[in-house]
Amino acid sequence: MEKARIDGIDPGPVPSPRELDRFGFVKQDGNISSDGFVKSGAAYEYERLKEEKRLRKWRKMIGAGGSDWKHYLRRKPYVVKRRIRKGIPDCLRGLVWQLMSGSRDLLLMNPGVYEQLVIYETSASELDIIRDISRTFPSHVFFQQRHGPGQRSLYNVLKAYSVFDRDVGYVQGMGFLAGLLLLYMSEEDAFWLLVALLKGAIHAPMQGLYLAGLPLVQQYLFQFEQLVREHLPKLGEHFSQEMISPTMYASQWFITVFSYSLPFHLALRIWDVFLYEGIKIVFRVGLALLKYRHDHLLKLPFEKLVCALRNFPEDALEPDTLLPLAYSFKISKRLEELKQEYEKNKGKAIRSREVSGKQILPNI
Repeated sequence: MEKARIDGIDPGPVPSPRELDRFGFVKQDGNISSDGFVKSGAAYEYERLKEEKRLRKWRKMIGAGGSDWKHYLRRKPYVVKRRIRKGIPDCLRGLVWQLMSGSRDLLLMNPGVYEQLVIYETSASELDIIRDISRTFPSHVFFQQRHGPGQRSLYNVLKAYSVFDRDVGYVQGMGFLAGLLLLYMSEEDAFWLLVALLKGAIHAPMQGLYLAGLPLVQQYLFQFEQLVREHLPKLGEHFSQEMISPTMYASQWFITVFSYSLPFHLALRIWDVFLYEGIKIVFRVGLALLKYRHDHLLKLPFEKLVCALRNFPEDALEPDTLLPLAYSFKISKRLEELKQEYEKNKGKAIRSREVSGKQILPNI
């Protein structure tokens, strides 16, 4: 069978070199540091020393190639959780993400499967994937070159998943998940981590985010709207009066786990926690963003509200400010209750439609 991949296409022109931040994104302002803030020489030195100390702790914790991870996790889960919330050292992120997600085990149990999917299978989504590739992290050097190595790798991962899970196939938001993973690991590793997330290797499956009708998105938005009303009642009431619903601003938060809508340095910190603690961090960060801007949002009418909810200011996006605020929301039990309420309401709606759709024949 003809090979179904795009790496035979001649590369397009290489973009002209521009100054990049430490993550590989084109800098918008040469005076701004890689994490979005101006830093003095002393501050950089402090960060460097802190990072070296954190790195030594992490290497001791996970062992060579991750050999000690499971043992350490069983013995000291609270230490692991605390260190993850402080941020995983960038040079270890790819490995630790695979260990946390269970994707490393999936890869070892399925040798050769990824290569088979990429080379010998065909997908009904191939044209859609090719069309969307250039829209994924367009300002990152790895993905900028047309048909370059980054775009080829992204195509291969998304195409392979669309064949592996034909119920989902391909949905545009998946590109940001795969793209983020490819910046920290190989194609095959990224593919299996995507499988681990959507199929639920460790946490609840995320497949419903991308199925027809986006059923899991609908559930999450219902839960989030109720949480806003309970934790931020004044803002919840203001949203109701202005007819603002989470579908207008929060859908992308869940579909891309903030990889699309927040600065990269903050998205990485969220992903560190997400892969260990699950989807509840998205709810918590969403609530934290709203709480941080609470008083300002209360003053805005509909049009300005929609804009503000899609464009948070720089001071709201500093990880060491936003994330502790997010952790202050205790929502685990309530999320489960709201899930059951949503499923109950959905069941009632289905039964109601079934009853109203029945034809009542007249007596003859």
